[in-house]
Amino acid sequence: MKKIILAFFFITSVLSSQNIDFNNIKIDDVKNIINNVLNKNKPEKNQIWSGVPGDLNFNINDRIAIKDVIDAYGIYWDTNNLEGYLSLFTDDAIGVHYDENGDKKIYQIKSESEIKKNEERMNFFINNNMQRRHMMSNSLIIDQSKSFVHLIQYMTLLTTNNKQITEFVTPISYIFKLSKIDDIWKISYREIILDKPLDLKMKN
Repeated sequence: MKKIILAFFFITSVLSSQNIDFNNIKIDDVKNIINNVLNKNKPEKNQIWSGVPGDLNFNINDRIAIKDVIDAYGIYWDTNNLEGYLSLFTDDAIGVHYDENGDKKIYQIKSESEIKKNEERMNFFINNNMQRRHMMSNSLIIDQSKSFVHLIQYMTLLTTNNKQITEFVTPISYIFKLSKIDDIWKISYREIILDKPLDLKMKN
């Protein structure tokens, strides 16, 4: 209340000194002045997320942008948009998956060989009339800072063949790490963990 009273006297003194007609004052101008007075000495909040689910101390704009990237990941792949899909990754992004023997495979997602594999895979789906759908579900943020985030994302992979039969392929657990570059979040690390083998296995 004290601040509001001070703001009132401040506004009237400012307006009086400038010979402003009180009958033509706009309410938005008054609101702006009051907000400036109330927030003048308010310290900027240092948002350091604790890593505890439910903690409110995080940047909501970053969270929304990160979700946009993960959603785009599934949609770009399912629509065979290779260019859009690759645009979500940093130039040095690392990919990880496991073969049928459980051996870990590590590769550069934007390498020529990997891009070729992805192109061949998308063409296979197109030529065989197989529509993939990555259905997003649970996500858990492990770590978040101003320029880095680490999260786990569950997806359910469906396929519809010849527009007739929809089949459940497998649940997938993704481990994503993203970096903020020039105010754009990009995937810098992606690990794929399958509950069971894919109907079209990934090339090593």
